[in-house]
This record gives sequence, C-alpha cells and structure tokens, in this order.
Amino acid sequence: MARNVLTISPSLEDYLESIFVIKQKKQTVRVKDLAKHLKVKAPSVVEVLRKLKEKNLIVHEYYGYIELTQEGINKAKAVYGRHIMLKKFLHQILGIDEKIAETDACRIEHYLSKETLERIIKFIDFIETCPQGEPEWLNNFYYFVKHKKRPLECKAKFLGGNSQNNIVKLSDLKVGAKAKISKITDTGILKSKLLGLGFVKGEILKIEKVAPLGSPVDVLIKNTHISLRKEEAEKVIVEVL
Repeated sequence: MARNVLTISPSLEDYLESIFVIKQKKQTVRVKDLAKHLKVKAPSVVEVLRKLKEKNLIVHEYYGYIELTQEGINKAKAVYGRHIMLKKFLHQILGIDEKIAETDACRIEHYLSKETLERIIKFIDFIETCPQGEPEWLNNFYYFVKHKKRPLECKAKFLGGNSQNNIVKLSDLKVGAKAKISKITDTGILKSKLLGLGFVKGEILKIEKVAPLGSPVDVLIKNTHISLRKEEAEKVIVEVL
C-alpha cells in the first residue's frame, strides 16, 4: 500500500536529505557516516532509520549499508531541492553570509508552503534571466545594506522639488535650471526613446523653456533642443546643480 511521504516529520526529512547528500559524495552510506554528518550518536540514527524503513523510504539491514528506495529518492530530491533554492535566495539574492544561509535554509526548508516555495523559485529565475541584467533596484538594495542609506536614485521616489538632496523630477525644474540625470523610472518603450535622445545617467541638461501649462518642456542636452511632454519629463529623475 502506497504511503504519503509528504507527511513525514522535519526530522525524518533531515535524515533522508542527508542520506541523499552523502550518497552524492560516496558510493556507500553507513550509520557512522550519517551520525557524523548530522552530529548525532549512532543509536539515534538507527532508531530514525527504522522509521524510514517502515515508511518504505530506505532499505537498511542492521548496521549495513543504507539505500534509498525510489520513493525515498523522490522525496529526498524534493527536500534537497528546497534547501538549494532557499540557500540560493538567502546567499545570492539577499547577500547573507553563505554559512548563515546554509544554516537558515536547513531551519526553514521544512515549513514553507508549496505556494511560497514556488514564488521564491520564480523570483530567483526572474533575477537570473532578467534581459537587462541584475535589476537596478536590487543593486540599490545592496547599496542600502552596505552603506545604511539609500542611493540617490531611491531618494527621488520620496523627495519633492524642495528636497535638501536636490533630487527631483525633470518636470519640476524651472526655466534656466541645470541638472544631472540620475535615472529614468519608466521601464518600457518610453525609456528606450529617452535613452536614444541622450537622456542617459550622468548627462547634464538645462531647461530652456516651459509651456504655460507645464507641457511641453524644452530641454537642452548635448547641444540639442529636445521637447518633452510633461508626462515624459516626470519619468526623468535629476540632481539639481
């Protein structure tokens, strides 16, 4: 009769995963190998192996080699896969120390819902396959963690025209004002258009003329006059000079 291996305890999952991991490094797995890996005493290992054997997850003769059944292999791979994904998320995405990430992954891997794990996996996949490389907001997060303050690009989200940090939207500038481009907040066609017109990070611009209703805005950049609608100018974040 088939058993529902998804209901086994976190402790049993740890043992099953450990057998799988040791098996990747060695041809055979013995009680002493498992005890050393988990830092427990041999009698404790024997008792857990008995439970795993009862659930048809391993084949084990008393003090003999330990083998995973096909059902055990499937379950062990699932548990190990969760561990790898969580460690990757904690270490590579959040930047947590690798040893800490390893320990924390072990602690939480048994308690995540299927939905949460799938979302984390999709998040990692998105980060790794983003066509524009590592997202800028993620680099800003790393900066925030390291320096304990937001980079200028992030401040623009919160700050208005009278900000002491002089980070404003291009649409907030007055005639004659000069500024340095910090960021384009649009991520679609408009961003490509603005980049093609020369609105790249670090470029200096000057406001030459603003229509009575705030649109269009005449911008001098690279010795060229560019006319932007107000909604376009709002997507360009600048540092007032």
